[in-house]
Amino acid sequence: MKDEGNRIIRNTFFISYFATIVSSLAFSIGGVVDGVIIGQCLGLDSISAFALVSPVTILLSLFTVMVSVGGRNRLVRLVGSGELDRARGVFTLSMILSVGSAILITIMILLFRTPVAVLLGATGNSARLLDKTRGYLLGYVIGLPAMNATWTLRGYMGVDNNRTLTVTSAFVVTVSDILLDLFVVFVIHGDTFEMGLATSVSYYISLLVLMTHFRRKERLIRFTFRRIPWNETGAILWKGLPNGAGRVANTIRGVLINRLLAASAVTGCIAAYSVHRQADSLLNCLIIGMADVVAVITTLLAGEENRPMIKRLFKTSFIANLAISGSTAAVLFLIAPFFASLFIKGDPLTLENATGAVRFYAIGMPFYGMNIIYQCYLEGIGRNRMAMAFSIMREAGILVLSTYALFPAIGVRATWVSFPVTQLILLFITAGYIAVVNRRLGMQPEGFFNRVLLLPRDFDVPDEDRLDKTITTKEEVIELSGAAWDFCEAHGCDKRRMYAISLAVEEMAFNTVQEGFRPGKHNSIDMRIIKKGDEYIVRIRDDCLIFDPVKQLKLYSDEVPMHHMGLRLVISMAKDVQYTAALRLNNLVVRV
Repeated sequence: MKDEGNRIIRNTFFISYFATIVSSLAFSIGGVVDGVIIGQCLGLDSISAFALVSPVTILLSLFTVMVSVGGRNRLVRLVGSGELDRARGVFTLSMILSVGSAILITIMILLFRTPVAVLLGATGNSARLLDKTRGYLLGYVIGLPAMNATWTLRGYMGVDNNRTLTVTSAFVVTVSDILLDLFVVFVIHGDTFEMGLATSVSYYISLLVLMTHFRRKERLIRFTFRRIPWNETGAILWKGLPNGAGRVANTIRGVLINRLLAASAVTGCIAAYSVHRQADSLLNCLIIGMADVVAVITTLLAGEENRPMIKRLFKTSFIANLAISGSTAAVLFLIAPFFASLFIKGDPLTLENATGAVRFYAIGMPFYGMNIIYQCYLEGIGRNRMAMAFSIMREAGILVLSTYALFPAIGVRATWVSFPVTQLILLFITAGYIAVVNRRLGMQPEGFFNRVLLLPRDFDVPDEDRLDKTITTKEEVIELSGAAWDFCEAHGCDKRRMYAISLAVEEMAFNTVQEGFRPGKHNSIDMRIIKKGDEYIVRIRDDCLIFDPVKQLKLYSDEVPMHHMGLRLVISMAKDVQYTAALRLNNLVVRV
């Protein structure tokens, strides 16, 4: 038996991350394929028009990102506290807000697509791009309701233990988009409007796949239109605001830089910058997916006030970012000429600029990962204001200032050189922020990871008032029960509660080992006992097959009175017993 094991958190992180990046990468590939086919088959003007629209596609999903991320994080909190009905109401509300906003935005774009295209940069030296820009914008927004619904549902699927369907829908949208793109180019000989429409149709197909999630009744998330908690709207938007602010900043950055490049006399500079954006669109899922998983798991652990596990999660994500984004960046740097050639054809100067753009993106990738992961960590622990500030500085503030400051000296290259420069500047700002907060809290924690966590002293109980153990075998169950007894005895607990806690630990752990451990799998159980005031709280978490012991007991309580007598006795002696299944983890909380 080990103290404070971290295998479950580590494995949950990597499994969730793998599912997230596979689905995100599949979605991203569709957008990149659009760019490749447009660049290779439709010409420089069409790829430039595609590049002009790219920033606004981020803005179009702004509200949905806020609702999806904020609603999911709010739902995780509610699930952790056992408020399942309200959690389902939050999910329903998120879907209504997401799809409703998409319909309104679609109508507005259809009415004002010409002014929008001009605002995006189809003016001045790039006025010839107006028709193609309007065409792609029109075809793209037709699918916005399906896109919003798809992106919102994706945020909830992992929490509801259905990562497989998320990955499946991602591959469906990608394959559909590729096939429809080829149909547009080689069969009907369409242009940018038809390419945007192909993307829209592929999302409607993907949405149909995701909706099959609700065929089964035993789902954590479900639609409950009778009890929609409209008063949760503010909380949802607040929790999603840092991501929304980042989207707005990213769009502003794209528009400002596109307009700067449109005023330049350098041929194909917008197209070269679009290759930089395409590299980001394709590969940032490796980083954003990691950060998103950090946000979800941190939110769950922060609700439990579990400092040791938060530290392990942060350390795991930090090391994973260095390994994954570092190795990816090295490969991208080497293959930059090939990657750029996928989008640029027949223009040596533009191809040279695009290659440089890709290489500077690669240089900035690991630092970008550190910044965005820390931002999402701040969201998870509730520091939304600072998370929002970092998001704005990263996506626009420092980046735009760096671009405009460097432009007089190095010209159009400033648009991609500024990317790694911005990430390094932001890391220095983050270090200063960490130092200031620790000083303000009156803390001088030892070790790098303890300092960056920014958790106040009263977060979690003192070390002496908690017991964290991990078991991996049946033989360790008795030892675990004994450790629980000794912990309670050391805190002066009365005999009745000592017996209840020891029995709860032994009964729950033994049932998990016997029923949930799978041959050939390295399953384990994390157990935590904390003394909080006059109350003892036992938390048992495992990564075995999804199994609700409380529900199982109720199913057989009348038919077999002697069924699971130990579990029955534990429930009768406890103040409260709650079970939830989220992130493919069984979570049982017993309050005594």
